[in-house]
Amino acid sequence: MTKPKGWPRYMVEKQLAGGGVAYYWSPPTIDRKKGCKIEARALGSDYANARSASDDLNDSLDAWRNGAGGVKVPRSFGSVRWWLHTYKTKTIAFKKLSDRTKKDYERHTKYVEELALEKKTAALKTFGDLPLSAISPRAVDKLYERLMERVEVKDGQEVRVERKRQAEYEIAVLKKAWDAVQRQFPEIFPSGNPFKGLEMERRQKETTQPATVEETYALAKALSEIGHPHLGAAALICFEWLQRPENVLAGAVTWSGYRAGMSVRIDHWKTHVTVDHDLSADDELLYPELEAYLAGLDRVGLPIVLWGGAPGAPRPYKFRHAHSVVARARKHAGLPDHVTLAACRHGGLTELGDAQVTEAEGMALSAHRDPKAFRVYVKRTQAQRISASRKRRAWREESGS
Repeated sequence: MTKPKGWPRYMVEKQLAGGGVAYYWSPPTIDRKKGCKIEARALGSDYANARSASDDLNDSLDAWRNGAGGVKVPRSFGSVRWWLHTYKTKTIAFKKLSDRTKKDYERHTKYVEELALEKKTAALKTFGDLPLSAISPRAVDKLYERLMERVEVKDGQEVRVERKRQAEYEIAVLKKAWDAVQRQFPEIFPSGNPFKGLEMERRQKETTQPATVEETYALAKALSEIGHPHLGAAALICFEWLQRPENVLAGAVTWSGYRAGMSVRIDHWKTHVTVDHDLSADDELLYPELEAYLAGLDRVGLPIVLWGGAPGAPRPYKFRHAHSVVARARKHAGLPDHVTLAACRHGGLTELGDAQVTEAEGMALSAHRDPKAFRVYVKRTQAQRISASRKRRAWREESGS
């Protein structure tokens, strides 16, 4: 049979008795004799799936060859490692994530892949080595138990460290990854999604305490005083313009998009929405304090928030660096530990609730798409409770109850 252009190396097509075809991949005999451990695979009857799988297997074979036979095969078709690699390189679901979320997913999936198996064999040493056929609901239950804690050595003693929050996050990522890749390779995956329906231990949800407007402006002042005035602008932008810290630090709010006293253009990378945020109405400035702060900043680059404290051209703050600088500023100003850039955004959104704006108005400002997500940020406050009580009392008096 003449193979079409682009036919994968070492993939063969065989006619089935019923008239259909099936595809198989097998490494050359010479590689097997040299110790290659990549096994031959049945790839199913779908050509597109078989071709994609063959490409991955050939990548693994090339990696083994380049390692002169001494390196571990990075991924084997049909394994957990292959599945997660495919999710992160070939699915739209992963590509749509923000850069920060992608890094989180990379870190957590790597942790899962490298989790040592309790019963090891020469071929199966980590969770990433397991074939997808072994991932049953029962296997997921056991995985979750393993993920909820890890063993660390402190002062020569083994200590078990709880990681319930991370385990919950990792199960959620694996659930999404299964759905995203299963639809592309239905013949390779077991039916259903074994990560769905898992009963997880209830944990106390961590709630971000919102920063007040006074705390936010005190933080900005402190950041300016310790030599980071542009990071001070980030705190104010998070509070006043309701921006995600990672959005501001990554340079999504720019001088070119800012027209003083008129509007600011903001690209919301997480929701993929671009908004022209009005800064005035009927000749009245809506954010005079923030704009006064911005007027005092040097324009050191296109993004409004840049770090220029090190040698070389100004550059964006890395998230961890910004976190440590904010901690120093808090100490400088005597602010409580909860005052972070994230808390500034939560504070701005909570202020919307105190101001009794409607949900539609608040979502228009914050560019949230999901009302449930928006409600998470509008914390319940004493001001809102008093307002509700007053409205209730007024209704009672008007109705004569």
